[in-house]
Amino acid sequence: SFVPRCMAGTLLLHIGVDLFLEGVKDSYGDYDTLEYSGIWLITIVMVVFGMSAALIAGAVAALSVYLFQSITHQRPIKGQMSAVSLRSSAWNRSIDAREILEDKATGRHRIHLILLQGHIFFGNVFLLTDEVKSTLEQMRDTVDEPKIVIIDFTSVLGLDSSAAQAIAKLKTTMHNKYGVVLSIFVTGSTDGFPCEYNLSEELSESGL
Repeated sequence: SFVPRCMAGTLLLHIGVDLFLEGVKDSYGDYDTLEYSGIWLITIVMVVFGMSAALIAGAVAALSVYLFQSITHQRPIKGQMSAVSLRSSAWNRSIDAREILEDKATGRHRIHLILLQGHIFFGNVFLLTDEVKSTLEQMRDTVDEPKIVIIDFTSVLGLDSSAAQAIAKLKTTMHNKYGVVLSIFVTGSTDGFPCEYNLSEELSESGL
């Protein structure tokens, strides 16, 4: 009762501006268009109708974004290709290294690249593992049987714990059953895989 009302109002105004800058301004560019639109929806609803309505709007926006992204990228594998179609930009590679890459027994012909996309979760991870196993099975005992498999997670938006565990098991299967000598997992970010599960450590402990 001894604190002037203007001081309490100033504090609330400062907190409001700070939260607005953190939630709306600082998050710009960290999310895609649909996710960022959800942030603005929550902000507008909070200003017009209050906190309770904003909580409901936030829950609806989060579920809608998750559903849309899951439907859009239901197929987790964006594409597969041999490294024969790829060329490195390194111009100072030694002659011996070039000979190894051009050799059909040890080079690009034996490197297989898998591009992933969207959200990978318990509902579609079996599509990923089954398709990878089917591809390796078809290429078994052929001249292009892959010895190195590169799985690119650059376009993956999210990865739940069950999917992460399935990917760790997939690596073990590729080495033990399909004769893959080396598997490389490209996260596309310095923060690692987009999941809470420590997939980086799990992949490091499960062999090559």
